[in-house]
Amino acid sequence: MSERVFNLPNVITMLRLAAVPLVGWLILNARWEAACWLFLAAALSDGVDGLLARGLNQMTQLGAALDTVADKALGLVTLVMLTLEEAIPLWVTLAILLRDTVIVLGALSYRGLAGHLEIHPTWLGKTHMFAEFTLLALVLGGLAGLLALDAWLPLLFAVVFGIAVISGVQYVWIWSAKARRERAAGRLARP
Repeated sequence: MSERVFNLPNVITMLRLAAVPLVGWLILNARWEAACWLFLAAALSDGVDGLLARGLNQMTQLGAALDTVADKALGLVTLVMLTLEEAIPLWVTLAILLRDTVIVLGALSYRGLAGHLEIHPTWLGKTHMFAEFTLLALVLGGLAGLLALDAWLPLLFAVVFGIAVISGVQYVWIWSAKARRERAAGRLARP
């Protein structure tokens, strides 16, 4: 059975991916309100395409891969651009980037050793993504003058930092446990 690549959920995901450079450009040009609304639309489209894919039974491997790329690209570009604009502290950004780097390198290492890879997002990983995207939307809303968050920003930064660190440690723990189980079963080569 062949997958239909150009289904509605995949088109929504592709539109989200196409919005990434525009969000970056809007931030670079201090067009805060437009950046905020476009970011929100793109972020919310993540839930819409997932619901449609499941509801219409149109889940595809391409859609799953594009969804991950679109989410990471939207988060990364927005995070880095807002950090360059000094709207998000560098320590928050570094924690998020380090978390994502550790997860990717761990998954690639595991795949290289085991020859296969099955990724299942954890509840804490999903919480991290929600917290990160919420922070980005709130910061953009503050810069656009839509929200008054100055008193809350230090707490938001600390919460997202904490979730990033704990989530990163959880993924290291999970991949390490998988590698130990594979090694014990003799399916993983010793380094």
